Amino acid sequence: MAETINDMSSKINQNEKMQTEFISSLSHELRTPLTAISGWSETLLSGESLDPEETRRGIAIIQRESRRLTEMVTELLDFTRMEDGRMTLNVDMTDIRGEFEDTVYMYGSRLRQEGIQLRVLENDGEIPEIPCDPKRMRQVLLNILDNAAKHGGEGKRIDASIRLEGSFVVIRIRDYGPGIPDDELPLVKKKFFKGSSKARGSGIGLAVCDEIIEMHGGSLDLSNAPGGGTLVVVQLPVAVQ
Repeated sequence: MAETINDMSSKINQNEKMQTEFISSLSHELRTPLTAISGWSETLLSGESLDPEETRRGIAIIQRESRRLTEMVTELLDFTRMEDGRMTLNVDMTDIRGEFEDTVYMYGSRLRQEGIQLRVLENDGEIPEIPCDPKRMRQVLLNILDNAAKHGGEGKRIDASIRLEGSFVVIRIRDYGPGIPDDELPLVKKKFFKGSSKARGSGIGLAVCDEIIEMHGGSLDLSNAPGGGTLVVVQLPVAVQ
């Protein structure tokens, strides 16, 4: 009994520590884009003489950091809905291949600006429409691609594929970065967990994605790919579970 109580106490303390670190990290994550937006807005409004290239650069930074803020707030709102049991899906028969290709194309243009190649592995096989929430699926795909760029960007390459395997549509996204330490792999989908990576992030994105995929009756798994990098595999059922 004493061991059980001590174990529970240890887990509670660990969870409280992770929540404290999460709040501190979130404050920093919000402050960084706000500082960039504020700084460049003041510069552009000051009337200071800037050449066209500097002006374009300032506007691009404001646009990028505004998008980053929007993504962070959306992620935080989804997390609170998940915690309260209020997260919902708007399921419809969806061309999942079309959603996948559109999302990869859209995000690929952003990655090219950072010198990262996003390659879609060809698949000529048919992929049927599946019951899912297309907006939520785009959210999951963008989060996984963003993680691949943040944590595996030094590899300068991301591979993505979609195919039908039995009664599941399987999406694979692989980066060529350093991978995830083996002792952190079981923890990466847990809320508030950030691990040893120095890359920006709130520590709740994967937890939200995992919940969304589970609500679809599917699974989201991460592993270290042979030869280096991280492999994320999303499985979605073709039929309603």
